[in-house]
Amino acid sequence: MVCKYLGKFNKAEKYYRTALSHTDQCLEGLHKDFFLANLYHNLGGLEHSRKHFRRGESYTRKALRFRSKAVGPGNLAVACDLAALAALLDAQKRYAEAEGLYRKVLKVYRREYGANHAEIAVVLNNLAALFQATGRKKPAEAHYAAALKMKRKVLGSTHPDVAVTLNNLGTLSFKDGRKKEAARYFRKAIAILAQSFGSKHPNTRAVRHNLQRLIRT
Repeated sequence: MVCKYLGKFNKAEKYYRTALSHTDQCLEGLHKDFFLANLYHNLGGLEHSRKHFRRGESYTRKALRFRSKAVGPGNLAVACDLAALAALLDAQKRYAEAEGLYRKVLKVYRREYGANHAEIAVVLNNLAALFQATGRKKPAEAHYAAALKMKRKVLGSTHPDVAVTLNNLGTLSFKDGRKKEAARYFRKAIAILAQSFGSKHPNTRAVRHNLQRLIRT
């Protein structure tokens, strides 16, 4: 998980697959189901980061099968898997499926977490991105703003997840023709990511590319 977080994707996969190879001889019963649910969830997240969305979907559906077997439907952990699946479907432009899952997850998160939580903010951000992708600019900006406010409240203003929403707001503003506003969002996101991960991290480079593209227009 640390390697994935740092952008060392090949090394992360090596560790995950090594863990998977030892599962049968080390675990059984519910312990095995829980472990495999977590492992496949993480593999799905890794493939999402690599932009291998179909492969990530396959892993996440495996995680859901093991998790549902272990804890049953409606559980918070199952909702986390559903959120990951929604993001992968979203990335494949399967927007109706993704939106339905996001809304289902929000209900569970708000029931379990209350009004403010980092996971709720992530889903709000993802819903905003979906609205943006489907041409719904006003609800997109409103959901981004809500996600940003919540992330700053629960995580602090310099957390990398804050940079994700700043970058998304920058992209929305850029497409709406508000270039100065977009540049401010991008620069704030770059500063946070560079401080957290360094200037060569894939996420830092991606936002810097967005800013450079804006400057060239």
